[in-house]
Amino acid sequence: MYWIRWFFKELWWYLTYEHYGRRRLRPATWGLLFTLPLLAAFYLLALGLGQRSALPGERPAPPLPPLTKTAIFAAVTATAQAPTRTPAPLCPEDPRLWQLVPLQGTLRDPKTGQPIQLPKPPQRIEPACVYEGLARDLAHTLVPNPDIPAPSVEDKVLSVPWFWAPGMEVPQIQVKPRRTQDWGAAYDAQGKRIDELYLPYTAVATKDPDFPVLVYVYVDIPEAAWVKGRVEEEEFWGRYRIEGGEAIRGIQAIAYDPKARRWVGVSFPAPRPPRIVHAVPRGSAEDLAKLFGLPLWRRSELLARVGLQDPSPGTVDPATIQPVGIMIISPEGSVVERR
Repeated sequence: MYWIRWFFKELWWYLTYEHYGRRRLRPATWGLLFTLPLLAAFYLLALGLGQRSALPGERPAPPLPPLTKTAIFAAVTATAQAPTRTPAPLCPEDPRLWQLVPLQGTLRDPKTGQPIQLPKPPQRIEPACVYEGLARDLAHTLVPNPDIPAPSVEDKVLSVPWFWAPGMEVPQIQVKPRRTQDWGAAYDAQGKRIDELYLPYTAVATKDPDFPVLVYVYVDIPEAAWVKGRVEEEEFWGRYRIEGGEAIRGIQAIAYDPKARRWVGVSFPAPRPPRIVHAVPRGSAEDLAKLFGLPLWRRSELLARVGLQDPSPGTVDPATIQPVGIMIISPEGSVVERR
């Protein structure tokens, strides 16, 4: 009988550990205690199914070999150590969980090649997934869309910095979040629709809890010659003339509405800030996106993301266009000549 007592003593010491003078069950032992009944149930179920499915005249399948101590502990250990799949974290919709990170890069004057000192470096939003929501809501402002809800707080006026005034001055301007944006479509000299580029250039904190973050978006239109626009339900044609550059850059703003958890368009009350539209070299938006690691979208891509159709035709006949005026655009800004 000595060897029986010795076996159980060794087994007890194997399944427990010393803890302040007392023996406690190991975690694997607890797993074994919970797993053994389950394994026994599966074993009996498999045995019963095997005997039931045996054809007449055939011998039932032999029973499974008994489980060994090594096999049991291997199964328990594998179950305890199996990694669990954790769900991917959702993108935070609360702007208090965002950060505005200054970006560094060297910009050069396209004419002289000399470095350009920015009055304030652009800022991007972290985490970067926030830009996915911005792209979604920006797309809805690009085409006429009466279903866009109004901002949570209407008739709000925000005071924000403006970085495009001449010289190194950064004045404050006033903007108003609103339901809709003025709609437009640009064409080249041959009447082909231009697929504009959208670059969320910089984000600023407004210090207003109703719209705490505002993003300035560059809208670059290369080789633009004609524009079809709509302001307050009235459509018109205009003529572009670019001097000192190859692309038109318009500066659009979009503000975050934390109550509605979406981005809303922003208007610029008169008088409009300086250089809100100006001429830039071809490929400027692509260069900035690479320099600062910012997202860059085409208009067609934004609309496709949300399943919207562009109402403007792909081509027009320039001979049939009757523009109401000519907009002369240079690096210093724009001037409109009425006809």
